Amino acid sequence: MFLPIKADFPLSRFPILTVLVCVICIGVFVKQQNDRYEFVLAMERFCNASRSHLESIVFDRISAAEGIDNCAEIMLTIANDPGRDEADVIAELASNMRPLTGFNAADSSLYVTRMLEDEVRRYKALVPEDPDEGLAYYTGSWNPWTMITSSFAHGNWWHIISNLIFFFAFAAAVEVLIGSYWYTGFVLAESLFIGITGSLSAAAAGNHYTTLGLSGVVMGMIGLFAYLLPRGKIRCFYFFIIIFGTIAVPGWILATWFIGREIYTLFAFDDYGVINVMAHVMGGLGGYLFGIAFLSEIRKDAVHIQDDFDRYAKQRRFR
Repeated sequence: MFLPIKADFPLSRFPILTVLVCVICIGVFVKQQNDRYEFVLAMERFCNASRSHLESIVFDRISAAEGIDNCAEIMLTIANDPGRDEADVIAELASNMRPLTGFNAADSSLYVTRMLEDEVRRYKALVPEDPDEGLAYYTGSWNPWTMITSSFAHGNWWHIISNLIFFFAFAAAVEVLIGSYWYTGFVLAESLFIGITGSLSAAAAGNHYTTLGLSGVVMGMIGLFAYLLPRGKIRCFYFFIIIFGTIAVPGWILATWFIGREIYTLFAFDDYGVINVMAHVMGGLGGYLFGIAFLSEIRKDAVHIQDDFDRYAKQRRFR
């Protein structure tokens, strides 16, 4: 395992905004977890409610026709798909399932449509909104607010922990180098850039999706660090079985590896699972381009800081 920890030089001040971003992400995630717990309980109450034999048959046949496992997935398919109208989804489900016994196809479809409409009304009255509603970004919405909020929301504990470790390793040094004003502007601009490029690529592919997580901004910090400090190093922790320790690795090598790996994945594979590879690629490129566009003068100062640190480190080695 190879894990970036921090910049391999002392910071001139405490990275308060970097810590604040981490705290916000943790706070949002804790709220998501609490909301998810309430959501699951409400969904179980809804799905376990008493239903007629015919209504149960409808749910079973929809599940069989759509390859959907249970009542919860059916309701989420109808009520929580931001890219489709509920009425269209209900009509499709009703027409795709095998007609009910004793009904012709038209009458079966009509009965199922009305039944599902009633179920949706009851579902909305009993089950709260999806915990990610209003936080995650749907690429078909072009909503700038959720482009930003999605960066601070996460799917699970591993998702947030891994993102924050990588984020702090690079972002703390970036914050100290560029200052609070540029740092805040970069986090916001990077979130918007990732959202816009994600929407453009999804529209071109005809396949919109919902996304959340700080990883795009993390990749942006990696790209920006490599621009600001081409010879700067990141202290990384490694271990293999019983061998472990730390090593200082040049930031540009880490940026080449992490961003290059995502570019390769983007073009080499068709299925990325639940990982938003496009956000990773555009985040990394966006970070480097942001530095070129706005921070060339700061880069000169950062290089001088690195030169001073390298001279100091060299003197200590030869004492």
